[in-house]
Parts: sequence; structure tokens; C-alpha cells
Amino acid sequence: MNTPGHAVLNLLLLGNRECPRLFAPIALGAVLPDVPMFLFYLYQKVWLGTPERTIWSESYYQLGWQAFFDVFNSLPLVAIAALVAHAIKLPRVVALFASMMVHAICDFLLHRNDAHRHFFPFSEWRFASPVSYWDPRHYGAIVSSIEIVVVIIGAFGLFSQYPAKGPLGFLAFIFVCYGLYIAYALMVWV
Repeated sequence: MNTPGHAVLNLLLLGNRECPRLFAPIALGAVLPDVPMFLFYLYQKVWLGTPERTIWSESYYQLGWQAFFDVFNSLPLVAIAALVAHAIKLPRVVALFASMMVHAICDFLLHRNDAHRHFFPFSEWRFASPVSYWDPRHYGAIVSSIEIVVVIIGAFGLFSQYPAKGPLGFLAFIFVCYGLYIAYALMVWV
């Protein structure tokens, strides 16, 4: 699932019109597990000038980078953090970690060759899902199409649920991201 898609899905699943102050922690928790990936990409592409092919076929799989990614996608670590936040009565922090958990579960179900160690550091095991969110050899075209539809329809629903300027700006940003994603996909597929 693409990062903006996580944000919309998590807001649909965890958001609450009655408690709009949870919008920011849910949105942040939805994107936080992918932040290490963005930092990795910026470092590889901008700082080192690594070719795109090398980034995704070699650099991505280096053990240090994998550990960096997996810490943010570790179900046990996120669950422990959520329990601590709950115990010390920090509901917004609980919402952030719950959102990270939903992100990690979606990734668990939709990553194949690029699967995370979702039980890191307690286990090295990776679940290679039969379904990929991006790889057409593993239903990626179908999953991507469903994701686009769900995100666009879901974002429209969220517009009415969160009328404040901050959430509206964030949702507009998601629309722009998906517009660019659709344009890119059409250029590649056509």
C-alpha cells in the first residue's frame, strides 16, 4: 500500500468525527512506518547518487537498512509502546501507535519480496504474502487499482468528517499524490 493510502485507510478505520484531535496522531502514525524508507531513498539517490535499479535491487536489502525499516514496522515494539502510552494515559499517543499497528498489518498482508520482519527484534521471520501491493506478478495491478478507488472515495468521505483547514490540506495533498501516481501509472502502462 502506498503511504498516502495508509493515511486514508487508517483515518477511516480509527478516526472519529466526535474526536477530531485524533486526526493528527492517526495521520502521523499512518505514515511514520514509511519515513525510514523515504530517508533511505533520499540518502541513496540524492546524497550518494545511486542508480534507481541498484537502490531497489541491492541497497534496499542491506542488513542495516532492513533493521532500520523493521524497527518502525515491528508489531511487538509498536504494541509495547501503545500499552505504555495507554498505561500512562496518553490517548493521542495510543492513537499514533494504533495507527502504526494498522499500517504494519496492511504491509504484512501486501508485501511479498520486500516483506518486513514484523516481529523484529524477536524474530527474523518474514511473511512473503502471495499478494503484492505493487508487483503485477502477484496481483499488484489489481491491488493498486482497488487502493486508488478506496483512497479517492475514502478521502471524499473524510473531507466532510474533518472540515478544519489542517486536515483538509492534508487530504488535498493525498489527492495530489494519487493524481501524480495515476498519471505515472498511465505513462508506464500505456
